[in-house]
Amino acid sequence: MRAIVIHAAKDLRVEEREVEALGPGQVRLRLATGGVCGSDLHYYNHGGFGPVRLKEPMILGHEVSAYVEEPGTSGFAKGQLVAVSPSRPCGGCKFCLEGLPNQCLEMRFYGSAMRDPHVEGAFRQLLVCNAVQCETVAPGVPLTLAALAEPFSVGLHAVSRAGSLLGKRVLV
Repeated sequence: MRAIVIHAAKDLRVEEREVEALGPGQVRLRLATGGVCGSDLHYYNHGGFGPVRLKEPMILGHEVSAYVEEPGTSGFAKGQLVAVSPSRPCGGCKFCLEGLPNQCLEMRFYGSAMRDPHVEGAFRQLLVCNAVQCETVAPGVPLTLAALAEPFSVGLHAVSRAGSLLGKRVLV
């Protein structure tokens, strides 16, 4: 399958990569569309951001929508459109075991060079992910909006934490 791979600043390539095996609790997806995040731009323009630097080639991307290609035993149907959460909690740290996977101490994110080895991203024809990372998209929702589910949820969370913003000025 083809994937978009960053090798270094200004060195972006379309390459052939192996298709991952489907494991228990996983689903195989065919990429529908993806959004380019600021972190993707930093990898392309600067080879990283802050202290995070590319140490090896890495597939970019984490804001995506996709069609279910192979549902496994997940309960999804082939051809179903899903939004994909880019976060992959470890499942074994104290927060994961307490039912708070969003606070995972060993969280891994698609398309991230924060860990070594890097976590491959979602800008590829076929992506295998955990079924719990997929959220069914309502009929009629455009592919592009489905790909923005993750950054939109970040904004919604920030607003809910800030309290009422009615009549206030905010910096975005």
